[in-house]
Amino acid sequence: MNYTHMQKAFLKKHETVPRKELTELFNAEFGTQQTYEAIKGKCKVLGLRTGRDGCFKKGQIPPNKGTKGLTGANKTSFKQGNTPHNVKEVGSITEHVDKNGYTYLRIKIAEPNKWQMLHAYIWEQEHGKIPKSHCVIFKDRDTENMSLDNLMLVSRSELARLNQKYAAIDPSLREVALQVVKIQSAVIKKEGVIHDTNRI
Repeated sequence: MNYTHMQKAFLKKHETVPRKELTELFNAEFGTQQTYEAIKGKCKVLGLRTGRDGCFKKGQIPPNKGTKGLTGANKTSFKQGNTPHNVKEVGSITEHVDKNGYTYLRIKIAEPNKWQMLHAYIWEQEHGKIPKSHCVIFKDRDTENMSLDNLMLVSRSELARLNQKYAAIDPSLREVALQVVKIQSAVIKKEGVIHDTNRI
């Protein structure tokens, strides 16, 4: 989902609201059906914090005070064959925030817990398995634009050169830049073959 400026402002305004409650407020305000995970992930991307650090403040009473000895070990909460209520079904889609702060969508493709980036899954459904040492990227850099026309397959080495030489290029020219990179790679490879032949 592409968040509008108004939706982002709403999240910032309610930054300290617990994420479960914030999800309900957000959906009620904008008529959406965003999940708790989606709102939590977006808040993280925006750098929003609830203000709670998980530590007890002076004078705060722990919720389990006075219960010592009243409960035993939690050995039978999940019996064999039972599925926890929070387990996602195959086909479920969630947001994933990587270490650089970029948000991607993931889809669960198999049990018990096998996931794949949604854009890669969509590309494979149309073109087949992604070749080794290759990846699928977004032409316009919008990680929520899953249109097949916006996805392109590149080798890892091509992606490295693309990011190195054309990182700041206009997104509309990114595919052209990739073709330039491919031509340069072909020239370098051919020159290498010629040089090796000359050594013989």
